[in-house]
Amino acid sequence: MARFFLLCCFFATALTSSLTEAGDNNGVYSPCSDSTVAIGDGFTFGIAFASKETLLGNNRTVQYSPCDRRHLSLNGNSELAVFRPKVDEITLLTINTSSSSSSFRPDASKGHMVAFAGAKYAARSLPIMVADSNHIVTSFTLVLEFQKGRLENLFWKKDGCAKCSGDAKFVCLSTGECAIKTQNCKNQGGQVDCSLGIQLAFSGTDKHYTALNSWYEVANLKQYSLYGLYSNLKDSLSSQFSNIF
Repeated sequence: MARFFLLCCFFATALTSSLTEAGDNNGVYSPCSDSTVAIGDGFTFGIAFASKETLLGNNRTVQYSPCDRRHLSLNGNSELAVFRPKVDEITLLTINTSSSSSSFRPDASKGHMVAFAGAKYAARSLPIMVADSNHIVTSFTLVLEFQKGRLENLFWKKDGCAKCSGDAKFVCLSTGECAIKTQNCKNQGGQVDCSLGIQLAFSGTDKHYTALNSWYEVANLKQYSLYGLYSNLKDSLSSQFSNIF
């Protein structure tokens, strides 16, 4: 597996109305180790970027995790991002592709990604397209499904093209996803920030059998874009700092 570290910006909004923040009691920090978690714990998982063929592996009837190197070998073009959100918080994960310090190019890694975590109880998503030679998809929703605090499944939720309808910067792919033409991205000389935004939500139950509710909140807010809110906040903060210095 390629040892490549990505610049990751972590932004989280708690769903609970509690005045005190729940402590993180999960001491497992590797995405390739097993853990059982409660609401408020940190949970570590990874996202691997590679070609669709690489991520599917030789045996396409079994979806092996990138942690299982006996069955899934990622080549030199693969890249890895690791995140640790808090369980049952609506979270936006971002991967910087636009700044001059970022060398990450989704199209260079053959444009697909899978999310994964665990060892004996390994779980992984199906591959989803991020970029091809002409387009990049920048907004995703990933749902982590737990049963009794153990990760059972990760799946990408497609929202269709309604949110980008009528916006000239976007095109609707045949797969039903909004995409930006790569020629418009800043790392290609364009004006659009094509950083990846992954909206995260949780479903199922934690180790205390408490229901995880953030997925239902995301479903209710699906007409809004957390990445858009984050971008507006980032631009606002940047402009304020530029005025100070």
